[in-house]
Amino acid sequence: MILNWIFLRLKDTRYNDMYNFHKYSITLTAFICVILLISSCSPKQARRVEKSGFLGDYSNFKEGKSNEALYLYINPIANCKNYTKVIIDPVTLWTVSENSELTGLDPKDKLMLLTLASGTIHDAMQSGQFEVVDEIGPGVIRIRPAVTEAVKANVLLADVLAVAPYAWEVSTLWGIGSGKWPFLGELSGEIEILDSETNERLFAGVDKVVDRLGGNIDPRAKWGDVVDGFQLWRDRMGERMKSCRNTGSFVMPEDDRMWIEKTIDYVAP
Repeated sequence: MILNWIFLRLKDTRYNDMYNFHKYSITLTAFICVILLISSCSPKQARRVEKSGFLGDYSNFKEGKSNEALYLYINPIANCKNYTKVIIDPVTLWTVSENSELTGLDPKDKLMLLTLASGTIHDAMQSGQFEVVDEIGPGVIRIRPAVTEAVKANVLLADVLAVAPYAWEVSTLWGIGSGKWPFLGELSGEIEILDSETNERLFAGVDKVVDRLGGNIDPRAKWGDVVDGFQLWRDRMGERMKSCRNTGSFVMPEDDRMWIEKTIDYVAP
């Protein structure tokens, strides 16, 4: 609503002279600065993600809450307390289309992504006190993970847009509108948790995370945003698995942040 009001004022003929343009430009600048100061520099969830086809059937998926995957399925009759062990399938790099950034990656970068993704899942399972095993059996869940997109950041260009006169205002408005600052990295993935014996789907999720302006200021750290994204997934998955061991449900604990924190998290690029 605030941004709409500013745009309408800027477009109004009564405010087209240079003085009033600068006046409202300052108002916009102050508003943006407040958002950026209050928000953290940690990665955040994107606003939308394209399903890749890796999980096959998405018909029962629903939109997740603020601290969940963008789309997810939770088996309503699954009892997580019945499981204490986990088999983790090798991570797959599953491209959504031929234009995916994954298709042209250097082999060493692909290996880096696979290693990070595998470590993320192992850490989350250990956080939930699940023993990692190699054989199916009673009390064993199976995890099928895939990285469906990973985009390197152009940190130098992103930083230039943050300080260049006029360009940073346009970039910030675009970032607030889209939920992502231009040229920062992003990470998408899909995951499925199954009963290892019956292959019954217990949980599945499709998610995408992006970094924030200021989260990565090192021009050499092109993959820094992606690394931060894996850390966010590790923490959230670990929290879900710890909760399910206690409650029996794969439902994520409620997001206990204040509404203003959630709003800023959504708005801040």
